[in-house]
Amino acid sequence: MNTSTTSIFSAIDPDVYKAFFVLLIILLVMRFIVTLLKRMLDHKLKNKIIDKGVSDDLATSILHTDSTSEKDNGIKWFAILISTGIGLFIVKQYLPLGIHSIGIMAISIAIGFLAYSLYLKYLEK
Repeated sequence: MNTSTTSIFSAIDPDVYKAFFVLLIILLVMRFIVTLLKRMLDHKLKNKIIDKGVSDDLATSILHTDSTSEKDNGIKWFAILISTGIGLFIVKQYLPLGIHSIGIMAISIAIGFLAYSLYLKYLEK
């Protein structure tokens, strides 16, 4: 392993890594709480609309949820994370880290977005 690569990672304080992961966990928990609250409030809204006896057309327009966009969002993140993982694997094979590593990651993430856009085009047909 190249000494410049080792010095880059050894120069970063281990507490920085700990702080990063703590922030990541906090963000994930907050995202879960916000999603849970959103679903609970949507359910409450649906119940109130049903109780008030709102017209069918208005209720349908208010309650319309696009479940395909949620599924597509999951597929998008899957494509991005898989392509990022493959990019990281390729970068590890071609150490030391350098400008080529950034290029490999950019290309792999772009391929993930391309795969997602091709998936959306396939669904339209």
